[in-house]
Amino acid sequence: MRWYRGLPFKARVFLSCLLVAMVPLLCCSVVMMRLFTTSLEHQSGEEGRRQLEEISGHFRQLLENSETACRTLTEDGYAARALISNTTVDTQRDMYLSLYQAVQKVYSHAQLSLYDAGGRLRFTTDSAPERDMLPVHWGLLRKAAAAPSGSLTYYRTDPYLSYAESGVLMQGACSIESPEGARMGYAVLNFTRSNFDNLLAGLFSSQDTLLILDSHMDPVYCSRQEYGEEETGELIASALENWENPGGRDQGFLWEQEEAYGFYFLLFRQAPISAPAVKTMGTVSLALSLFSLLLCLVISGALTKSISQPVSRLDKAMAEVKKGDLSIYVHTNRRDELGRLTESFNQMTRDLKAYLEDRVQREKDLNETTLKLYQTQLNPHFLYNTLDTIRWSAKIHQIPEIAVLAENLAVILRKSISGKPFITLREELETIDSYIRIQKIRFTGRFLYETEIPDQLEDCMIPKMLLQPLVENAIIHGLEGCENGYICIYADRKEDVLRISVTDDGKGMEQEMVRWINSPSPVRREGHLGLFNVIQILKLYYGEEYGMRAEASEEGTTITLTLPARKEGENV
Repeated sequence: MRWYRGLPFKARVFLSCLLVAMVPLLCCSVVMMRLFTTSLEHQSGEEGRRQLEEISGHFRQLLENSETACRTLTEDGYAARALISNTTVDTQRDMYLSLYQAVQKVYSHAQLSLYDAGGRLRFTTDSAPERDMLPVHWGLLRKAAAAPSGSLTYYRTDPYLSYAESGVLMQGACSIESPEGARMGYAVLNFTRSNFDNLLAGLFSSQDTLLILDSHMDPVYCSRQEYGEEETGELIASALENWENPGGRDQGFLWEQEEAYGFYFLLFRQAPISAPAVKTMGTVSLALSLFSLLLCLVISGALTKSISQPVSRLDKAMAEVKKGDLSIYVHTNRRDELGRLTESFNQMTRDLKAYLEDRVQREKDLNETTLKLYQTQLNPHFLYNTLDTIRWSAKIHQIPEIAVLAENLAVILRKSISGKPFITLREELETIDSYIRIQKIRFTGRFLYETEIPDQLEDCMIPKMLLQPLVENAIIHGLEGCENGYICIYADRKEDVLRISVTDDGKGMEQEMVRWINSPSPVRREGHLGLFNVIQILKLYYGEEYGMRAEASEEGTTITLTLPARKEGENV
């Protein structure tokens, strides 16, 4: 595929469109033809197997009914007595009555005859019997005599008799014996072509060919009367060559064996779709494919042009952006995906330009804030040393309040002048503890301070001195005039956002002040420089999606800070 990757974009789009359009079409044409022919062959095979099962079932039922008829004659003993007694009118009438009762179920599919022990015909249901005598020392009667008493034996009438003729195709016979075991005669069943035709009528298509073979694979019945010994022999030879794979496309036959007597049933089916029809389908498919190729060439060319031109313009515009020209603008009148892509590119360059300008302004504002911070920290070590001197002087003169004030103020000052811009929430709470101890000297017993911070959140990094202005606002403004105030700092985490809230139960913040805090861009407000600085610090460090929100009621005020939940070592 290296050669493909080396092609120009326009050529790749054109070639891809052509391949995507043509390859599936050609594959579908071939696959659909194959599926169509395979489906027809499968349906034909299923239909053939169903027909063969019905044929086998009807033939098996005929054999069972024939055996029942012969058993009925041999077991009642009347036939044996009639064969050795003198023939009278009453005897004939009773014998024929018994004979017709025995062959009720096979009457339309076979003719039943009784022969005496010498092979002479005595009684028959055939209106025109062909032979009055049958040899007893060879052929059918010899096989019947050798078989167990009452057992029906089947025999092809004559190996040289054309099974396409209308004569008797198969005979069945059983020996009739007296109670003492003496052979009295024989019961013979004749099966003609018309009998088999009636039995199997409607069970298979007239275009198909049915062969019934005996246990020696010799033909007994062929559904096509015009077939002679040569044609039938060719069918049998073809079946034997493909006996293990009878359902193949080239063989086109199915077979089944009757287990009791060993008869074989071979059904030769016509192909579900002829070779000329397949060739015609292929020709039509090829013609449609050529027409589709021409159509694909035209459409692919137009589509390639409509895609490559705007992509080329975007490529040139991106090259200008790489050089630093953010004022580039790509004109487009399209309203499709490429048009929206072009508009998105134009919007991206505008946003990038605005972002860079905003970034420069934020850097400028941050530098100014840092400069002011440095100006407020002039000679901080001098102030720290002075506070330390005050603390020791208060201890010497036994003034503990001043010592506590100096000690905690020194802690706050040391944290504020630290060179680290970010500290853990735990360290920030330690600073708040120092501030609370200072305020409790001023407001002795007038408020209770608590924290509800989960242990896993104490390692989160926040800007230093972030909470002190909020606590100061709660004490100075929120608890003004209260004798039993309550201040609580609590925090929680939702996904990657850390929320820190400072709440009090004071008189509640004025709604004007709440609107000022919750406004998108609050301006500096006299008397609330600390809150304003916290808002600006959050926006400078974390952007507009984080910040400070206030909620106030008659029961108190809650100020909540939202910022990313990050720990030491992560990008804060």
